[in-house]
Amino acid sequence: MLLTLMKKECGQYLKSVAYYIFCICLALDFFTQMGEFDVPTKPEEGWESYGYVRTADKDLIMQETLNKLWREYSTGSYTTYPIGFYKRVQLDDAEEEKIDQIIANCTGMTEEEFSAFEEEEKNIREAAMEKMLEEQSMILENALPDLNIPIKEGLTFDDFCQEMKKADNLLGGGSSYSEANLQFTTRPQTYEEALEEYNSFIKKDKITNAYARLFCDYIGIMLAMLPVFLAVGRVLRDRRAQVEQVIHMKSASSFSIILSRYLAAVLMSLIPVLVLSCCPLLQCIYYADRIGEAYDLFAFVRHIGFWLLPYILITLSVGFFVTEITDSVAAVLIQGIWWFVSVFMSIGNLVGLCGWNLVPRFNSVGDYPIYEQMKEQLFKNRLMYTAVSIVLLLLTVLVYSKKRKGEFASVRARFVNRKNKLEV
Repeated sequence: MLLTLMKKECGQYLKSVAYYIFCICLALDFFTQMGEFDVPTKPEEGWESYGYVRTADKDLIMQETLNKLWREYSTGSYTTYPIGFYKRVQLDDAEEEKIDQIIANCTGMTEEEFSAFEEEEKNIREAAMEKMLEEQSMILENALPDLNIPIKEGLTFDDFCQEMKKADNLLGGGSSYSEANLQFTTRPQTYEEALEEYNSFIKKDKITNAYARLFCDYIGIMLAMLPVFLAVGRVLRDRRAQVEQVIHMKSASSFSIILSRYLAAVLMSLIPVLVLSCCPLLQCIYYADRIGEAYDLFAFVRHIGFWLLPYILITLSVGFFVTEITDSVAAVLIQGIWWFVSVFMSIGNLVGLCGWNLVPRFNSVGDYPIYEQMKEQLFKNRLMYTAVSIVLLLLTVLVYSKKRKGEFASVRARFVNRKNKLEV
């Protein structure tokens, strides 16, 4: 019975315009975001730069953060991402004086020393500008030598964080000076570190696992939202066709009906994801064969199973449950708000964000040590959302069963009945 119902449900999706729009959106996201196959190059000694890595050195964090605060204070313009969107902040005179005091508390400089440092930086910038014009460079920072603002002797990291918290509050939050963003301070990577990262990519990740994580990062953002439209459309389709009463009279149990709809939606959501994953997989296999290294053939399937499948499960569960209760598109709004908060609050940390966020982020091919640190929490995160989706599915079965027996009226039905009574 269940398989027969599932087969019919899958057939209905293949006739649905909404389903093809779902597939097109996934494909567009994939080809616009992950269309290019950028292969890490094995580092060689003598390169000018090997990129940057995060640092846990508190002294370096204080130095780099204070340097940035000084630069923004000097220009009178600050960059923030309060809810994930870029925002340029300009403070009034009173607020600028508070930033001035914060810098003074962190540097311990007198007014005379402060002015001397400011003059020194001005001279360096003028010289750098001349050099930039001579070399016809478009990036001023490349011509600027390192100029570290002094840090007050005896300043503890905790005291420094408190001062930076004041600065972040003045800027409205989402700045580089928030406690969460201080951990993203970077330093230049050494040749040895770059070589170790490359070897991890080849030997530990076997190439395919690294790109499978990147694939999950991109596609996961869409799967945290798009499947809800399939669920909402499926539940409301019966009401639009006015066949609810006919279905309620069927001999099939409520559990079989809901489960068949749910599993069909899960399957039809997975198919385009699996198809799209073949593209980077084939590219990885070609690259691995070309350099004579091993690859993990099932890396994408495995990552889709434990990373992306929970997205589909929870999003569909929310869609089915809320739509059965309300007989409306309210699930789209609820999931949309959840998606917005989850995605845009993670913009400051695109590599290694997990916790209990709906959308874990790992937008990197490398950084294997960071993945090792977040892997356990990622599994817990995915298991938790899978469990929640099962609970919501069972609640959906309960609501649907009561509706069939006439023991439950949806929010929409109650509103319509109340409106009719008032009109009478």
